[in-house]
Amino acid sequence: MVQIHPPLPFLLTKLSGTKLRRIFEHTADAGIEAEAETLSGAFHEISLAFTEIITGGKLPDNKESFEFHLESADLDSLLVNYISHLIFLFDTENFLVSSIKIDIKVGDCNIIHGKLYGDLYDENKHGYGVEVKAVSYHMLEIIVGPPSRIVVVLDL
Repeated sequence: MVQIHPPLPFLLTKLSGTKLRRIFEHTADAGIEAEAETLSGAFHEISLAFTEIITGGKLPDNKESFEFHLESADLDSLLVNYISHLIFLFDTENFLVSSIKIDIKVGDCNIIHGKLYGDLYDENKHGYGVEVKAVSYHMLEIIVGPPSRIVVVLDL
């Protein structure tokens, strides 16, 4: 098993405020479980947990932004494409998300578009947890709600 640095229980106890997301270890992966009143809110919580995994618990300031538009035939693929986009932005631009403004349309063609806010990653400033390599369909769960709930596993 890959040990996340710092260990997840330490990471979660160091974070303050009410959270609607939980990060859990899963063999050589990390899982995220998020709940919110809306699907957009659940995607927001997933985005923040993604950043917390990379930084070891810190969220960056809103200094940079990226607009995006993604479409998919089903919600599972839309979520995987969205998280893959976050990984792409981190790998190519060193961008870490700290908040989002998005619209999600669920139907025959599922669409997510909006703006990601955050900062360019600096290990000295933001800390270091682990690198996220990919997102998995394993254990993937999306409940539109309300309340909306998402469970996803990330390959570290």
